[in-house]
Amino acid sequence: MNQDEKADTKLTEDETVRILMQHLVSQSWTIESFCLGQQRGYDIVATRSGKRLYVEAKGAKASDKSPTKKRKFFDSGQIKDHFGKALVKSLETRIKYPNALVAIAHPEDKDIRRTIGSTITLLEQIGIMHFWVGRESIQLVE
Repeated sequence: MNQDEKADTKLTEDETVRILMQHLVSQSWTIESFCLGQQRGYDIVATRSGKRLYVEAKGAKASDKSPTKKRKFFDSGQIKDHFGKALVKSLETRIKYPNALVAIAHPEDKDIRRTIGSTITLLEQIGIMHFWVGRESIQLVE
């Protein structure tokens, strides 16, 4: 598979958000708000049965419209940087909303799994859930 073909299979952050929102709605969550593109805020805020869920989503490649796009898809350094930022934001959210559910979402992607996959199981110890988002399925790690 060449670089262009590999990049074509990877999800952007916006695609990750849209797919996860569809999944959450199918699981009886109500989407209160969401952010796409360069918007600031929580990527997804959803409610169900009196619980609120805050999700910070990441992509495997930049959107074609991204002002900073330089590569076809993210390398391991960028993946770690994005995960670190998502982790800090998630921890801040846990502090600000201690009764809420907090999650990070990544595309189901072999490069992302290779780079940070071994750390995902530790998130549950600090009260952060994780979604692996694929085009066909979603895996929740909690």
